[in-house]
Amino acid sequence: MAMKKLIILLAAVACLFAGCTENKQTGTHGNVDINVQSVVFVAEGEYTSVKDYLDALAADGELVYGGKEGDYGFYIEYIYNTKAEGNSFWALYTDLVTIDGDDTVYSSAEFGTFAYGGKTLFSASYGVSGLPCISGHTYALVYTVLQ
Repeated sequence: MAMKKLIILLAAVACLFAGCTENKQTGTHGNVDINVQSVVFVAEGEYTSVKDYLDALAADGELVYGGKEGDYGFYIEYIYNTKAEGNSFWALYTDLVTIDGDDTVYSSAEFGTFAYGGKTLFSASYGVSGLPCISGHTYALVYTVLQ
């Protein structure tokens, strides 16, 4: 499996996550820094979907997450111990807008943005099982609570 670059930070209300063991929600594990508010990674290698990438991370022990299939694809219910329940959910952002030769729009600022590392990531138009995971692009799962 291709080497993965993951960057995950914590910063108060909307920062980043990552984990070191199944029982820890903060720390480092290989290339991963863990925080309970968000997961940010720069993909390395080509994967069919973000979910495939997350599954590879989980298989390597670099991520603990779970969810279920629904009408619109896979729904993330938790990352480590941070659960999407009530008015909360894991929102997906990316800098992947289009792919050369394809008219599909994969993200847009229309439904929000997320600033990370000097970049602006856009709200994904697809969920984790429908969004392609392309090497060099940045993806963020951000724990979000509706007010």
